[in-house]
Amino acid sequence: MKGIAIGIVVAIVGLALWLSTEEVENSVISLHKAGLILAIIGAAEALFALLGLGKKTKK
Repeated sequence: MKGIAIGIVVAIVGLALWLSTEEVENSVISLHKAGLILAIIGAAEALFALLGLGKKTKK
C-alpha cells in the first residue's frame, strides 16, 4: 500500500511540474522534461506496486 501512495504522489508532483514549467528556462536541466519523467516514473511505480499487491492476494 505504501508503494502505491508514493507512486501516486510522485506522479502528481511530476505532472504539476510538467504543466507549470513550460516557459521556465534553466541552464542545467529542463524542469519541463524532468516533470514528465517524474510523472512517468511515479505512474509506473504505482502500477507495479498494484500488480505486486494483486499477486500477493492470489497466493
